[in-house]
Amino acid sequence: MSEVYEIFSVDQHQNYHIDIDIYYPHIASQHVINVIPSELAKVALNFPICFMKSSNNEERFLMVAVLGLEAGKNVFMKKGKFDSIYIPQHISKYPFSLAKGENGDVMMAVNSSALNDEQEGIALFNANGEPSDYLRSKQAQLKNIAEQEAMSEYFLNKLRELGLLAEFPFKYDLGDGNKKQILGLYAVDRDLLKSLGDDDLLMLQKNGMLEAIYAHLMSLGQFQRLINLSADAI
Repeated sequence: MSEVYEIFSVDQHQNYHIDIDIYYPHIASQHVINVIPSELAKVALNFPICFMKSSNNEERFLMVAVLGLEAGKNVFMKKGKFDSIYIPQHISKYPFSLAKGENGDVMMAVNSSALNDEQEGIALFNANGEPSDYLRSKQAQLKNIAEQEAMSEYFLNKLRELGLLAEFPFKYDLGDGNKKQILGLYAVDRDLLKSLGDDDLLMLQKNGMLEAIYAHLMSLGQFQRLINLSADAI
């Protein structure tokens, strides 16, 4: 399916429907997906949470759920279906996304290939021209994601300022004797976290960041799940 997005417009998309694919085949080749602070507890129970440097800015970090051990391979895709009890927000928001306008405003965008004017699937607007319940739910979801991404940016900047992020060269063996390593991932260094002063620790606790850090650290055990799923796919 084509991943061409266009800015959502009430006038332009008034008569369109969306045929929803609940299996999310569009992420079959994605081995990481961005996650937001409000979902960390649920994400941590299903996927490893790590940090990566932005491809556009070496000083900027992203918080991601790891979906596969190799680029282009999502080990949670089984028979064309994303097989997970919890679906991260940046996956479930599909076919909608966030985009920035020329003046920097955050806007709603939609994958044009998911639209049709043949009344197949779910209507975006009702007969009175008002947003359908489905569209309202997506608008609310995207608003929440935008707000959460601002919080995530603040959180990641604090981790970087405190020097807590260290490269996490994860090594693994799928049982075939072929040892491999994932590069480009970062994690909070436990020793550096323990060495923080009381003021910094209190700041992290009051802002809910310490809880997020613990969720991230606990989630690293989910790498064993990725290894098991990868081995099963051989």
